[in-house]
Amino acid sequence: MEDEKHKPPHEFQLIVNKKEHAWPKEEITGAEIKKLASSPEDWVVNEIVGGAGEDPEIGNQQPVDLKLDTPPKGIKRFITRKPKTAPGSR
Repeated sequence: MEDEKHKPPHEFQLIVNKKEHAWPKEEITGAEIKKLASSPEDWVVNEIVGGAGEDPEIGNQQPVDLKLDTPPKGIKRFITRKPKTAPGSR
């Protein structure tokens, strides 16, 4: 017998546009983040990493590891935005 089938489902926490969400897998893609945020498909996702520099853009098919010990450590945070606006632009 495989123990994997008997493990309880594990949820990973993330924050999208300042709202907390639970996700059933340890990875999430940019497209899935947009669905959680109810953002249009043509919008852009950025991961908020803190510190100097730009927050990296997450592509639709690009997976992001949601485990707490994966850099940046802690709950992963994301924003969605219109494609013609740059994060931190004036």
